[in-house]
Amino acid sequence: MTKKFTLSYEVTDNITKEVLLELYEELKDSQKKYDQLEESFFDELEDHQKEDYEYNKNLLDATKILICYYTTPDERPEELTDL
Repeated sequence: MTKKFTLSYEVTDNITKEVLLELYEELKDSQKKYDQLEESFFDELEDHQKEDYEYNKNLLDATKILICYYTTPDERPEELTDL
């Protein structure tokens, strides 16, 4: 037996907003770890690790844009309130 249910636009926006904020925090923490590495150690990373770093850096920028779209300035992390 299949049950149907619907979600309001407000509920789906809130889910999207929370997922984006969670993703932002994870990516920011990941980026911070890479930024703390010494340059010589960063050069020793394997190619796929460097690609992951660049991908996550771009994803972090895109996530910032989406957070600004889905949130009000008072809902954003402090570092994004000026965007």
